[in-house]
Amino acid sequence: MCLGMGNTQAASQLSIKDLPLPLANLWVEGLAWHILPVGVLKIAVTIATRYSLLRQQFGPPKKPEVSILDYQSQQHKLMPMLASTYAFHFATLYLVEKYSEMKKSHDDQLVGDVHALSAGLKAYVTSYTAKSLSICREACGGHGYAAVNRFGSLRNDHDIFQTFEGDNTVLLQQVAGDLLKQYKEKFQGGTLAVTWNYLRESMNTYLSQPNPVTARWESEEHLRDPKFQLDAFRYRTSRLLQSVAVRLQKHTKTLGSFGAWNRCLNHLLTLAESHIESVILAKFIKAVERCPDASARAVLKLACDLYALDRIWNDIGTYRNVDYVAPNKAKAIHKLTDYLSFQVRNVAGELVDAFDLPDHVTRAPIAMQSEAYSQYTQHVGF
Repeated sequence: MCLGMGNTQAASQLSIKDLPLPLANLWVEGLAWHILPVGVLKIAVTIATRYSLLRQQFGPPKKPEVSILDYQSQQHKLMPMLASTYAFHFATLYLVEKYSEMKKSHDDQLVGDVHALSAGLKAYVTSYTAKSLSICREACGGHGYAAVNRFGSLRNDHDIFQTFEGDNTVLLQQVAGDLLKQYKEKFQGGTLAVTWNYLRESMNTYLSQPNPVTARWESEEHLRDPKFQLDAFRYRTSRLLQSVAVRLQKHTKTLGSFGAWNRCLNHLLTLAESHIESVILAKFIKAVERCPDASARAVLKLACDLYALDRIWNDIGTYRNVDYVAPNKAKAIHKLTDYLSFQVRNVAGELVDAFDLPDHVTRAPIAMQSEAYSQYTQHVGF
C-alpha cells in the first residue's frame, strides 16, 4: 500500500542525539513536538487495534467466538481514531513542508502562517492523543492496564507534550488571534496567508443563507463527496469567525479589549479548533487524491470519509442550529459514520500495518501476531 507511513519511534526511546540532522533541527526549533505525539498515537492505535482483532469473546449460540473488533461499540471507539491518526500524519507532513519552504524563503507572511499552523496542530493533536491513550487502554480491558502492554508508559511520556512549547489553551488563542487578524485584513482589501485562503470563498458563502435543497441531500454519494465535507468544515469556521468578531466588537465597548477577549474565550478556542480541523481535512483529501495506487487510494478514501463525517457528527448541533443540515441529513450522517466504521474495521489490520512499526517499538505482547501473544495470554492464565 502507498500509505507512506514509515517507521515511528515512541518518545521514550528518542533523544536529540539519536535523531538524523534534519529531524534534530526540527527538535531544536520545536517542530518535533508535532511529530512525536503522532508517533505515540500510532503506537497506541496499533496496540489497541491488533489486540481487538486477536481477542475473541462471545458470539452467536453454538458458533465460534468473534473478534471484539466485530462489536459496533469497539469500532466506534477505535476506527474514527485510526482514521484521525492518518489525518494527523498527512497534516504533519504538510507542516514540515511549509516549514522547509519558510526556512528557504524567509518570507515574513509565511513565517506567520507556519507559526499559527504549528501552534494549532500541536495543541489539537496533543490534546486528542492524550484522550485517545485512555480510550485505547480501556478498549483493551484489564490487559490494557498491564505495564507490559505500554499504555501507562505511553501516557506518561506523552503527557508533557501538552505543555511543551506552551499550554494548549494559549496556543489555540494564538491561532484565533491570527484568524481575526486575517479576517480584518480581508475586509480592508489585504491578502490572506496561504493556509487561510479558503476563508475568502467560504466567508462569502457564510454571509448568504444555507441552501435549503442541499441541506436535505442525504445520499451516500453526496455525503462522501470531498467538496461537501470540506465546505461543511469551512462553513463552520467562517461562521465562528464572523460571529466572534461581532461579539468582540460589541463587548469591547463596555469591557475593554482584555475583558471582551475573556468573555469570548471559549468561542475563540472553538474557532481555532475548527480552523485546524479544516486544514487537517484538506490535507487528507489531497493525500488521497495523490495516491497513485487505486486499491490503497480506496482504503485511504474510506478513512478520510470516516474522519470527515465523524467530525461533522460530533458537532452536528452547530450545523442543525443554522439549518446547514436538515434532520434527515443529520440522521443519514450518523448512519453512514457507523457504516464507515464497519468498513474501516475490515481493513484495520492493513491500516495499522502500514504504519510500519517494528516489534521493538510497539513491544506490547497483546499487539504481536506471534508466539509473544500466546505466551503472554498463557502466562497470565487467560
